[in-house]
Amino acid sequence: MLRLFIGILFISFLLTSCSEQEATSASVDPVVESGADLEARLASLRERVERIKDSNDIKRLQRAYGYYLDEALWDEMVDLFTDDATVEYGRDGVYIGKPRIREYFNALGGGRTGLSEGQLNEHFQLMPVITLSEDGQTAKGRWRALILNGEYGSAGTWGEGPYENEYIKEDGIWKISKVRWYQTIMVPYEGGWGLNEDVNKGIFVSDQLPPDEPQTDQFGSWPETFLPPFHFENPVGRYVAPETTEEGEE
Repeated sequence: MLRLFIGILFISFLLTSCSEQEATSASVDPVVESGADLEARLASLRERVERIKDSNDIKRLQRAYGYYLDEALWDEMVDLFTDDATVEYGRDGVYIGKPRIREYFNALGGGRTGLSEGQLNEHFQLMPVITLSEDGQTAKGRWRALILNGEYGSAGTWGEGPYENEYIKEDGIWKISKVRWYQTIMVPYEGGWGLNEDVNKGIFVSDQLPPDEPQTDQFGSWPETFLPPFHFENPVGRYVAPETTEEGEE
């Protein structure tokens, strides 16, 4: 940030110096136009800096979410959400509002806060793609979660799947307004996904704590596969095979 600010000042100094030199041999109009160009450039840079800051703030927010989830600190985690936020994990259905979200995570933790001795509950937040709205007040983010959990000397599982989340800026602070996590696999460590079906079929607590709304995307569980929708267009596009002649030549 400091380097960028210094860079802006340096550009301003150079442009101002050039404008003063031109003023001795030209009319006033080019000087006025140069000043307007400089203001437009600075305004563009300020907007770009703000959007980069917003993107970084959202990434920090999601990493805080991941840390609190790792440590089973449910109250701290729920504080990251808006009052009317929604949460949907796997095939559990939708839970709406902070009180219900708190209920959900408490049930997910078996009614306790924090990890037990020897418990591993890692949720790596990977591969972020953040898309800001034009006004910079809302955003969407796609992440991929890599999960390792289990109890030492007992059992362990591998988990994996993408997030499609939404965020809102409230009084200058980014908060989570929607969490949607799609479970690709949740399988035993021994044998992994090559030899095992999904251990919970994407159901965590909805059999004990009914959701406010049913599952939004209808899909099954591993080894059945499902491609969750992306909130952004494919930047690469679809591959189109080249046409060939009857002899197989392009």
